[in-house]
Amino acid sequence: MYPHTVLEYEFLYGNKMATVYLLNGSIKIIGFPKKNNIFDLRVLTIGHHPRRNGLGKMALQFLRPHFKKIVVTGIRWGALPFWLKMKDYGLVDQLLTIKEGKNLYLIKRTAKRDRAG
Repeated sequence: MYPHTVLEYEFLYGNKMATVYLLNGSIKIIGFPKKNNIFDLRVLTIGHHPRRNGLGKMALQFLRPHFKKIVVTGIRWGALPFWLKMKDYGLVDQLLTIKEGKNLYLIKRTAKRDRAG
């Protein structure tokens, strides 16, 4: 599955300009392109669509060819298994932080799913 429509725009996210990819009108990828063709991914939402239908993976498959390296920050605990699987698939390169409330925790290693933390 590949997105039928893609809209790219920028907006102020915190105090920085973020890039948004809107796929099929409701799937959003929000992040910050950096030097050396790196994308710092902050948000991936699938909108009103049900989970576990491959939409998050499809969004990352769209993003992957556009950047040499994709890093993910501010991961919610409940979404960590998804992100570990996407790392295993090679759709993201590095998982940096987990967000719990207002706290951010560094991820020390993510080579294996059972060893994150």
